[in-house]
Amino acid sequence: MSVFAVTSSNTATASHPSDRLLELDPRTCTDAIGRCEFGIRHTLADHLLLSLEAIAELADSLPSGAIERHEARQPLLVPGGCPELSGPPSETVRTIETNGRWMVLWNIEQVAAYRRLLDAILDEAVPFLPAREGGMGRREAFLFLSAPLSVCPVHFDPEHNFLLHIRGSKQINVGRFPDREWERRELDRYHDGGHRNLVEIPPCSNTFHMQPGDGVYLYPWVPHWVHNGPAACMSLSITFRTRRSERDEFVHSLNARLRRSGLSPLPAGESEFVDEVKGVSASFMAWLRRGCRRQRGARDYS
Repeated sequence: MSVFAVTSSNTATASHPSDRLLELDPRTCTDAIGRCEFGIRHTLADHLLLSLEAIAELADSLPSGAIERHEARQPLLVPGGCPELSGPPSETVRTIETNGRWMVLWNIEQVAAYRRLLDAILDEAVPFLPAREGGMGRREAFLFLSAPLSVCPVHFDPEHNFLLHIRGSKQINVGRFPDREWERRELDRYHDGGHRNLVEIPPCSNTFHMQPGDGVYLYPWVPHWVHNGPAACMSLSITFRTRRSERDEFVHSLNARLRRSGLSPLPAGESEFVDEVKGVSASFMAWLRRGCRRQRGARDYS
């Protein structure tokens, strides 16, 4: 029987934390989500869906666009991204101890068993989400496998991320932009079509030494980079957007379009009111575009 048939239990009883997949402190979550990184614990290190053989089977079932592979040992700054490698995905998984590669399986929730696991994990986190974030949406899951002594260059991601360590040991360094100008420069570069790898290394503000069962919450756009230990590593990235984070993405994307038109829009974060108006406008325009596409499709079949 395929390991994909395995389901996970999800007993979210606050008085029995050992029954939970995540161990979250309510006060820490309320204060920090969307604002600051923090360490967490989880109980997924021995989950059947996260065994090496299960991941090999998963890798071959995903579309080619969901597989990313690079040389494991990279410099910390690779602004344009790393060259891609090829080969059978399952072979990369099974030989991760010796092949000198770093691998990502994107959007593993495309497979039903992993979608159920993703939902089970994030359903536990929903009650701890602060009201200011406006609810949870766009749930996605990614798997990272890396050979001994791998380096993941300095980068940021747009999502809220519970990064759950499954195998091996690694050090996650979290940076902080020292000023708004530096942050704005990197975010504008990315939204103008640049890579999510940064062009400068920001000061390190926090370091997490990860063993199986450890995890870290990373808020949207926080710079971070990773050094592997002497054994192969695996981590599960459980991500989501919130209404607030999606609005901020809309604002950055809208500002990029305005810059291409020769305008100088107010940067994101300068005015809560202006950001909210831009977010609503961008959402409305996306809704109009979807409506126009549906209308064109209807006319094509009339």
